[in-house]
Amino acid sequence: MRVFSIGAALFARTRKQAFSGQGGLYASARWHTAGHPIIYTAQSLSLAALEILVRLKQTNDIQPFYAYSADIPEAFILKPNSYPARWKSRMAVSRSFGDAWLEAKTSPAILVPTVITPGEWNVLLNPLHPQFSMKWVTTGPDAYTFDARLLSVKKRARARRVSRG
Repeated sequence: MRVFSIGAALFARTRKQAFSGQGGLYASARWHTAGHPIIYTAQSLSLAALEILVRLKQTNDIQPFYAYSADIPEAFILKPNSYPARWKSRMAVSRSFGDAWLEAKTSPAILVPTVITPGEWNVLLNPLHPQFSMKWVTTGPDAYTFDARLLSVKKRARARRVSRG
């Protein structure tokens, strides 16, 4: 399965940096708590971009980004039959699920749903799993810039929230 990742150039200048999982040590996200190395990838480059865009606090957060792709053998991707109840509405539930997967090291990759676009998927990678391979990374670093129209939409939405109080 081909997956995509976009990272801030400061932390993703090389393939080794981009796929180290070090970001997971410093910040929690949907599927893990801080302290766990993890790599978030998406099934498309556009979904990877949306995953970054929703986390930007303001348009001046835009900095240089790099995009990467990786080809993960299907046999290494765990595809759960179900996900915990309330994974979408309770961050603690999805984080617990992801942390358990990381710690168990049952597979180097797992397919998880994204909240941003229902019906689309992210693939989490565990860089500490013995079968994880940097050889899966096939492209990158490629400079990635966000279309200014996306940034202006985010800026207008923020302005509406501020004006409503």
